Amino acid sequence: MSIVIIVFVNGFLLAKQGEIGTLLAITVPVAAAAFALFAWTPIRMRHLRITLHAYGVVVRTPDKSHKEDVILFDDVDEVWFILESMRSWLGTVALMDALRLVKHDETSHVVPLHVRGGFTIAQEILRRCSHPLRGDATRAVRDGGTLTFGNMALDRMGLRTTSWAIKWSELRLVRYVPGRVALFRRQTVFPWRNIRLDQVPHPTIFAKLVTEYAPKVEIDDPLGSLRD
Repeated sequence: MSIVIIVFVNGFLLAKQGEIGTLLAITVPVAAAAFALFAWTPIRMRHLRITLHAYGVVVRTPDKSHKEDVILFDDVDEVWFILESMRSWLGTVALMDALRLVKHDETSHVVPLHVRGGFTIAQEILRRCSHPLRGDATRAVRDGGTLTFGNMALDRMGLRTTSWAIKWSELRLVRYVPGRVALFRRQTVFPWRNIRLDQVPHPTIFAKLVTEYAPKVEIDDPLGSLRD
């Protein structure tokens, strides 16, 4: 089962720090509705087994070797989304196919999410590996620090990469669309830049910071009507 990525982004944008109950209340009903819409997606790798523990997650491969990949939450340095785009009558929806976890020793581990309970697994990994960093990240930027997300730097002044830079005051609009963040500079029809959420580590933290500093934010969610 793939997971609708916009569910997580919207949940983290709307939830205040420490309010996991609010986040669950927002994301779970929408995810359930999303599953009903996309339940026809074939379940791949039938014998894949993901086991969630108090201190980590175990991925058991479906081949004859039954190899187990053990990832402790405390060892995770970065969380990356692996996205898959899908077109439907609702429009283009970005689905979370897996999470890629990079440990402190720079080894990378993929946790597929097309399994039963994939939503719970993804939510717990984000809660344990990304959510605790959000408060420190917010304070660091407010105190004048610069945070790097892959090849992108973010501070109180704006965003920059090696090829472009923009101040928050120069942005007219930031719009969250499935799987990416669209930056609008002089008009609100064609994005000046698109930032894919699978190209930045800890994308929920990145989205939260952009929301805090951008002058205007819109969420273009094709599943938005299902919240009512």
